[in-house]
Amino acid sequence: MFSRRSKSRDIFRVTAIVAGSLLLLYITLHSLYDAKHQLGLQTSKGDGSLRTLKEDQDHDAQDLIDLDAVYSQDFQEDEAEASATSADPSKTAVNDTGIPIDQSNDMDDDYDTLPERIDYHEIFSLTTTNRKFIPVFTGGVGIYNPNIIPHPTDHTLWIMIAQHEQSGVEIFVSEEMTCNVGLLNDVMVCTAEPTVIPIEPSITGNCSAELAYFNARGGPRDARMYHGPDAPYIMYGSQSAYSCIGIWIEDARMLLDDFHAERFVVPKLFTHATEVQRPPPIGGMEKNFFLFWDSANKAYVHHEIHPHRVFAQLSFDGSVGPNLATYSAAKDDVCIAMYMPHLAPDMESIHQASNSLSITLCKRADPGCIPNDSNTFIFTMFHHKSYHDWHGVYEPYVMVFQRDAPFAIHAISQRPIWIHGRAELTRDTHSLLYENGKDIPAGHTEMFYITSISWKLHGQKYHGYLDDPLFLAFGIEDTRAGLIDVMAEDLFSDLGYCPGFMTR
Repeated sequence: MFSRRSKSRDIFRVTAIVAGSLLLLYITLHSLYDAKHQLGLQTSKGDGSLRTLKEDQDHDAQDLIDLDAVYSQDFQEDEAEASATSADPSKTAVNDTGIPIDQSNDMDDDYDTLPERIDYHEIFSLTTTNRKFIPVFTGGVGIYNPNIIPHPTDHTLWIMIAQHEQSGVEIFVSEEMTCNVGLLNDVMVCTAEPTVIPIEPSITGNCSAELAYFNARGGPRDARMYHGPDAPYIMYGSQSAYSCIGIWIEDARMLLDDFHAERFVVPKLFTHATEVQRPPPIGGMEKNFFLFWDSANKAYVHHEIHPHRVFAQLSFDGSVGPNLATYSAAKDDVCIAMYMPHLAPDMESIHQASNSLSITLCKRADPGCIPNDSNTFIFTMFHHKSYHDWHGVYEPYVMVFQRDAPFAIHAISQRPIWIHGRAELTRDTHSLLYENGKDIPAGHTEMFYITSISWKLHGQKYHGYLDDPLFLAFGIEDTRAGLIDVMAEDLFSDLGYCPGFMTR
């Protein structure tokens, strides 16, 4: 989740470009200002006015300096995670022959070469007029890594949570923000200024040695919000009672006012922040767990996807049973070797990315489409993560696995998914300049990181069909947020099926 940032900032080059960009920036802000007031939004300044063009210019220039502090912090987190992984023999990276990779080599990864053009499976928005992804407008509050679910009562709105982008301040407490959002002129717009989610304070830090840095920064990070079969949940990273950074879960109805009417209607699990455990060995930095439910609605935690899967049944107190992935490992390892990206010796990894959903692989509109054990599965998304010129690149894939034990992998995307509208720069392009001064090296694509998959239709929770629309939510360069709505079948049209499974 935490990306490595560019080590250097060419302020003079940005200054030369910014003058030509200001007019476009002003037009964009003015257009969004008008759109915001059509929905009765609050503005980004306390006095009810937008920043002036000069203030925006000063703010952008200052961000060139301020973002360095945040980039440095994220870099430290990446390094700490890598250090914790290398210290755990069960998580040591291996090459294609199964030989552990030496994480301490002296290669200069600052100038790691870019791969040739990747063959992508492109997806397009169902809603926008240009079929590109949907940007998110928050009235000036910086967010990234969004999550979205349908609003429980207002069928014109959705609930969004996202990481608060806190550049320009010394961060001691991370924050997750929330607002209700609605579609307006191809933009997903907050109906009011985002507010901080009242997640319980972090416990006392339990980090030591090279991970001691994380004791000083509390609060939730890398949150996921999603619907289970019966209730919505929020999972996030924070200080752990068992390790350094662990994963916590809480019923979203306890945290979000929009669910106030439901708080006393049905019994709930995880009414307070509960740490989700994992089968040993426990890593120093645990990230991106997701829950999934079988056909009897029993909950399981999927802890890891690569180099070998780890998942276990979840109890109401956050404890888990033994690692159940051993029962499907023989089949899973064959399928992973067939379809998952092969990793370079350095600076590449496979990351769990999103929550899970259940899907029946036929169309709701087909009268003969009846969910059963042979056509209903669980799916999630993962990333192939790499670094080039100190810039992170994340390529998303779909993984489908059985809904019931042994939960073996059923299929994996044959190609990474390309979200229409993601910027791609030619090798002779110097940089891509954003309004906050962030630039992308020549020849790169924007860093999109999918954090959430959800059914788009109101009233739909965990299960769906191929002809149901989905929302994919993603962060962009850890500074912005975006969404794209697609039919589920668009994600499932390029699957490679594991040996022993019939294709549909």
